[in-house]
Amino acid sequence: MTTFSGKHKAPPESTTIENQPFWPDLDLHEFSVNYRVPNEMNTGTTKEHLVQAMTDINLRLSMFRFELESLGDLNLEDVPAEHIAGESILMVLYRRAVFCRAKASICRDYPTIDRREPADNQAKSAPETETTYLRFADEAIRQMLNETDITVELI
Repeated sequence: MTTFSGKHKAPPESTTIENQPFWPDLDLHEFSVNYRVPNEMNTGTTKEHLVQAMTDINLRLSMFRFELESLGDLNLEDVPAEHIAGESILMVLYRRAVFCRAKASICRDYPTIDRREPADNQAKSAPETETTYLRFADEAIRQMLNETDITVELI
C-alpha cells in the first residue's frame, strides 16, 4: 500500500539494510511504505535515519542480546518465542522498535514535511507525533525484555 502525496516519486525500491549478526536485516522499502515516509524524502536520508535507529535499538538491547547469546542463540530469529503470522513476536517487536525510532527521528528532523492543509489528516503533523513514535519504540523494547509498561522514578 502506498500513500498519495500528489508527488509522483515512488517509495525506495526494496533495499536490505544489513544489520549486526544477531539482529535481523531490515528493508528500507517496508519501512518507507508501512511508516508513511514522505515520498519526497531523499532515499539516502531515509536510509540514514533507519541505520541510526538500528544502532540505537541494538545498543539499548545489548544486554538482552548477550544473555541470549550466552544461552546459545546466535540470532534473534532462533530465540524460542510465540509466532504471529508465521513470524516470531520478538522479530515483530524488534522491527517495530527500530521503525518507530526511525520515524520519530524523521519527525524531529523534518517537523513540517508531513504538513497538509488544516482539513487533511492533522494527526500526521501534530506536535505529539515524535513523542508518540518514541513511546511506541520504548513499548516494543519493554515487551521484548518482558518488562512492564509502568515506569516509576524516585523523586
